[in-house]
Amino acid sequence: MSETVIRTEHLSKTFEKGKAQEVRALKSVSLDIQKGEVFGLLGPNGAGKTTLIRILVGLLTPTSGRAWVLDRDVVEDIDYIRPRVALLPQEAGIYERLTARENLIYYGGLYGIPDDALQERTDRLLDIVGLREKEDYQVRGFSGGMKRKVLVARALIIEPQIVFMDEPTTGIDTIGARVVRNMLKKISSEHKQTVILTTHDLHEVEELCNRVGILNDGNLAAVGKPSALEEEFKAANLEEVFTGLVTGEGVYD
Repeated sequence: MSETVIRTEHLSKTFEKGKAQEVRALKSVSLDIQKGEVFGLLGPNGAGKTTLIRILVGLLTPTSGRAWVLDRDVVEDIDYIRPRVALLPQEAGIYERLTARENLIYYGGLYGIPDDALQERTDRLLDIVGLREKEDYQVRGFSGGMKRKVLVARALIIEPQIVFMDEPTTGIDTIGARVVRNMLKKISSEHKQTVILTTHDLHEVEELCNRVGILNDGNLAAVGKPSALEEEFKAANLEEVFTGLVTGEGVYD
């Protein structure tokens, strides 16, 4: 039986932009995400993806509607939620003067992970992302792709129940991207961790995601398995579904 770990009901967010101007970033979004899913959150720039994620991790407060993560209200119970979720933003910061290992140890230590467990997790994650031979090098000398691998490992060091990843393979070479994708598959299938993934790579979505939600101009335009959406909208592939919903061309009700 499936277990809902994220639920939103008529979730909306409005930002003030200058005098008497408002921007509605989210418009009455209702969504359920199940435990162990890799859920793809798709949409053009400005569609509301980042706003939705920021509300779910407690960085923004909704204007109206409600959201629950792990059965807890994101406004009332955020102190319960935060230690159990991880966020990898697209522009994540990294401690340049620390080594790859030190970045993971420091971050895990902030969450009070016991030293033995922290060392074991660090060893395992450095092996998985292929940075074990570089573990004692300061990351300021790393390429953008290598830094991204450190950040992915850092997000997973706390073994979160839910991990939000914004463009996790950005800047990573083909082999590195494959490593990250395989890791996300593994934590979903073997450890039943839930992954919320944003990406513009629709081939990556089709490979990884159990279901997707397509946001456009703050509205949730469609939710479902990629194959089901293709059938529903009489499209040859997910790209046609996405393009049709965003542009209004080529999608049939």
